[in-house]
Amino acid sequence: MNETLNQGLPVMVLATAVLCIILFIMVMVQGSKLKKLRRSYEGVMNGNGVNDLESVLTQIHLDMESMQVRTEEHSEKLQALKDKLRKHTGHIAVHRYNAFGEHGNDLSFSIALIDDERDGLVFTGIHGREHTYVYAKPLEKGQSAYALSPEEKQAVEVAATRQLGK
Repeated sequence: MNETLNQGLPVMVLATAVLCIILFIMVMVQGSKLKKLRRSYEGVMNGNGVNDLESVLTQIHLDMESMQVRTEEHSEKLQALKDKLRKHTGHIAVHRYNAFGEHGNDLSFSIALIDDERDGLVFTGIHGREHTYVYAKPLEKGQSAYALSPEEKQAVEVAATRQLGK
């Protein structure tokens, strides 16, 4: 019995040695992975002295919430500005014409100043040989309580088709 134990002993020692070598290799691989992970962590932290990743992530989350609130506030302000801009009298057109046909040049005019809803004013100047008369007519939705001449209507239509800044 001693003899079988002695014969199996070198096999057990060899198996234990192989197992130790395998475990040593596994420890070395895990150590290498841990070292890479530590380098990545230090790279992310940029040497800012923060040792707690949880506090960094919490701060990032709070910053994101704050940015979200500010973004919503800016969106509301932008919409309010867009609404005001629609009411801005930014569409302008000038239509020049000869009010008396056979005499003079295109010295009479109609100027339309309207917003996106066609609210605004039409100014008309009728130039004659002796006098010039100027009229102003308010507009709501492109219509006026006063009769609009064809030239005034044309000025309103041209102004309505123009975009701001052009």
